[in-house]
Amino acid sequence: MQTSEHLKHAIQVAADAHEGQMDNAGKPYFEHCQRVAAAVAGDQAKTVAYLHDVAEKGRSWTLDRLKEEGFSQAVLSAVDALTRRSDEPEDVFIRRAISNPLARLVKRADLEDNRWQVEMTGGDPAKYEAGLEMLVRDSRVVQKKRDEW
Repeated sequence: MQTSEHLKHAIQVAADAHEGQMDNAGKPYFEHCQRVAAAVAGDQAKTVAYLHDVAEKGRSWTLDRLKEEGFSQAVLSAVDALTRRSDEPEDVFIRRAISNPLARLVKRADLEDNRWQVEMTGGDPAKYEAGLEMLVRDSRVVQKKRDEW
């Protein structure tokens, strides 16, 4: 499959996986996936954006099933990094997510959209703001290490 075909397929998978689910603002969950995808550049990042919650929250979807669907290893690795493990602390999850460069782009857009949803409903966005701060701080550390190499 070509990248644009993967993107079209990811859109279909996300629509199926999240059918009937609602986001924090009470809107169809698929709209969250659309907003996250709109916030990142490139077909590969958009593919990951559509799939970022499929294995964790989607009906009957797993990473193995996504692999069977023919998604690339880069996409699968990013989706895996974005899939929270059961009983995983928030900071461990975010650090794992941002350790993958492709997942980092999507996680930032995901956190920003989740923060926006919570703000729209009058909730407390502190959890998402803390995640964004961690992402920015850890990204700077990674970049500094790369510059030193």
